[in-house]
Amino acid sequence: MKKKNNDLSVWKTSKRLERNYERILKVVQNQFFQAISNKNNANEMISMLKILARQPSFETYCQELASKMVTSVYQKTEGNWRKAAKQNTKGHEIYEALKREKQNVLLESAIQKLIEQNASFIKSLPLEIASDITKYIEKETIKGRRAEELAQEIKIKFPEKSKANAKCIARTEVSKAQSALTRTRAELLNIQWYIWRTSQDERVRSAHKYMEGVLVNWKDPPSPEQLAKSKYQYGKYHAGEIFNCRCYAEPIVDIRFVKFPCKVYYNGRIIKMKKTEFLTLS
Repeated sequence: MKKKNNDLSVWKTSKRLERNYERILKVVQNQFFQAISNKNNANEMISMLKILARQPSFETYCQELASKMVTSVYQKTEGNWRKAAKQNTKGHEIYEALKREKQNVLLESAIQKLIEQNASFIKSLPLEIASDITKYIEKETIKGRRAEELAQEIKIKFPEKSKANAKCIARTEVSKAQSALTRTRAELLNIQWYIWRTSQDERVRSAHKYMEGVLVNWKDPPSPEQLAKSKYQYGKYHAGEIFNCRCYAEPIVDIRFVKFPCKVYYNGRIIKMKKTEFLTLS
C-alpha cells in the first residue's frame, strides 16, 4: 500500500487569522486616534489616552477581542490535528483526545492564559502610544519646539506608525498562540518532538534558516541565535514563539514521515542522527 505524503501546510500559521487580528488591532488603534483628533495640545492627547486605558468598558472590550482571536486559533489548530489524524497511525488516538479535550484542565489553562496575555497586551496599546508621543515631545522640545506645535504632526505621523506595528503584533501573537496550543495538544498525546519549519523564503532570519528541518524536543527549546553564532541573542524559544516569527512546529505524529539521517537538537547542539540513534532519545 502506498504511503500518504505528510502535508506540511497543515501546520503553517494561518495568514487569514493574522490578517483578521491585524484588522482588529488597527480598528482599536484608530479609535484611540479618533479620540484625540480634537485635541490641539500634545500633552492633552497623552492625558486622554491614559484616561481611555483606565476605562472598565475598555478592559471588557480587550477581553472580548483577545478571546475571539484565541478561539479562532484554537479552532484552526484543532483542524490541524484532525487533518494529521487522517494521515498517521495515531489517528484514532488523536480523534479520541480531541473528543475529550474540552474537559482537559491543561488545555483550558493554556487557552485562558493566552486570552489574558492578549487582553493585557491590547489594553496596553493606548499607554504605549502615549509613551511614544511623550518621547517624541521630549526629543522635539530639545530642539526648541513647543508641545502645541507638535499636535498636528502627531495626528499625521503616529497613525501610520501604528499600522506597521499592528502587522508585526498580529503575526507575533497569532504565531505564539498557535505554537502554545500545538505544544499543549502534543504533550497531551505524549508527542515529545517536532520539526522546526521555516517559511523558506528570502525573509527568513539567518538564525532560523539554521533551524529548518531540525528535530526539537518540546521540553528543551533551543537558542537559534546562539547556535548560529549570531550577534543578536534572544534566549531559548520554540518555533513561532519569538517576535515577528513565521516559523512553525510540525509535531512528529508519525516517525515514518521523518527522513533519516536528520538534524536533531540535543544537549545544546545540533547533531546529525540515524533513526536508530534518535529512537534511543525518544
